[in-house]
Amino acid sequence: MSDEFLHNDTIYLRAVELSDVDTLYRWENDSTQWATANTHAPYSRTQLWNYANNYDGDIYAHRSLRLVVCMQAGGETIGTIDIYDFDPANGHATVGVYISSRHRGLGYGLQALMLATDYAHRCVGIKQLIAIAAADNTASQAMLQSAGYRHCGTLSQWLRHGDTHIDAHIYETTPR
Repeated sequence: MSDEFLHNDTIYLRAVELSDVDTLYRWENDSTQWATANTHAPYSRTQLWNYANNYDGDIYAHRSLRLVVCMQAGGETIGTIDIYDFDPANGHATVGVYISSRHRGLGYGLQALMLATDYAHRCVGIKQLIAIAAADNTASQAMLQSAGYRHCGTLSQWLRHGDTHIDAHIYETTPR
């Protein structure tokens, strides 16, 4: 990965390390986030250790890339950003951002999204990224719009929240 696209003065994005397993275990098993992440079952430490141990960051081979979001000052791990469902033939993928609860609302998700979007466009050759935000997740919608993504559609009752379903909004980067 080209380092010049993966940092700014506040945060940096890096590959998954074995030292991330316990943090990922907490985040992946936070059932309050499962609806947003389309997760339906907990992950074991062994699964996450195997993932981290075998992680090679080859988006072309695996059609996905997970980056860890860290603070420049002190290196604290504060989130992840995923580029997935990568289709190299057509040059598009989906992006998802997770920022730990105590770091939300401080602009770190926006910064991570902007870094990852720029990296995807300039280094990987992805022409277009999409993101899906729950209709009731106004913070994510605002972040996507601030990063230059535009609302391009709504999926009716797309996400299950308990006993009900809610709409999901699709956002896309403007093709370059």
